[in-house]
Amino acid sequence: MSRRDVHLDLTRPAQNGVYFVGIDDLARLAREAARHELHTSHIDLAGCHDKNDLLRRLADSLQLPASFGHNWDALADCLRDLGWLPGWGHVLLFEHVDELRQAAPADYDILLGILDDAATFGDDHDLPWFAFLTLPDAAFDGSHQTIGHSPVHQHGNTMQTIEFELEGDYVELNMLLKLVGLCDSGGAGKAIVASGAVKVDGTIELRKTCKIHAGQVVAIDDTEIHVLADPEGLEDGRPRASRSR
Repeated sequence: MSRRDVHLDLTRPAQNGVYFVGIDDLARLAREAARHELHTSHIDLAGCHDKNDLLRRLADSLQLPASFGHNWDALADCLRDLGWLPGWGHVLLFEHVDELRQAAPADYDILLGILDDAATFGDDHDLPWFAFLTLPDAAFDGSHQTIGHSPVHQHGNTMQTIEFELEGDYVELNMLLKLVGLCDSGGAGKAIVASGAVKVDGTIELRKTCKIHAGQVVAIDDTEIHVLADPEGLEDGRPRASRSR
């Protein structure tokens, strides 16, 4: 999924989040940030294949203090408070992110979660905080290929339908995307929701942990997720997803 068509107001903390963009978008985003006097940080992950190298590059690009502990918790703390940098808000521009995603997918997912938490913290404190990550289109196109094991039901040869049987009253939107296989983690799910790619009952939903109840329909690109009540329950007490037959 490519979010190159997303247009944001970088002065609105309510739109804070982690967004996937094309490489050609970075210059435009940098100009927009400068126009609004937001601080822009460029992080190049070319050749970055592990956590240690990632943390080192972030420390250099963001001018993290000498006391930075080079661990995930320390990174989360620093990203919530970038007060040593100029500007009344922050825009982080990541290049070549796919190299990290391919080499260290677990570290990539943790990074997404930490970035999203920082963006949420910024929203809570009325501070613009955006992270834009460049990924090739193929990184999104391949993420929708393996959901369940039964045949795909298509509408007009384009729309895929997933039936998700719900155990309990609701499931959070970001976790729903993970449970049906549209992303690899809850953090990645939050990033997808923040990008504006997800609709709930026909309306774009930007609340990452929005509660989804039985009877609602979640749409993303050419996929619809129909959330169903499971009257018989499940032996393991967990929700399940299956392709409609």
